[in-house]
Amino acid sequence: MQEKYKQGPVGFLTIYPSGPPAMGKFLGLWFAYCLLVGLFVAYVTGRTLSHNAGFSVVFHITGVAAFLAYGLGPLVNGIWRGQPWSVVLKESFDGLIYSLLTAATFGWLWPR
Repeated sequence: MQEKYKQGPVGFLTIYPSGPPAMGKFLGLWFAYCLLVGLFVAYVTGRTLSHNAGFSVVFHITGVAAFLAYGLGPLVNGIWRGQPWSVVLKESFDGLIYSLLTAATFGWLWPR
C-alpha cells in the first residue's frame, strides 16, 4: 500500500447520485444532528449544574460541550483527509458560532 502511495496519484472521490443536490435531505439530517448534539449537551449540563444556576455558568458549560461536537469535529478532516487547514479553521469557526448559539439558548431557557 505504501508503494501505491509513492507511485501516485492519490486522491479521494465522493460520488453523489445524478441530479440536483437533495437539500431537503441534507437539511433534515443537519437538523437531526443539531438535536442530537443538543440532547447530549442537555444531559451533560443537567448532570453538572443545579436548576438555579446563573446564565453565565450555563452558557460556559453548554458552550464548551457544544464546541466539542461542532468545533472540533472538522479537525479530523484536516488530519486524515488532507483537507486544507484554512478550510478546517473556517469550519471550526462555524462550529464556534453554533456553539455560542446553543449556549445562549440554554442559558436563556435554563430553569431559575
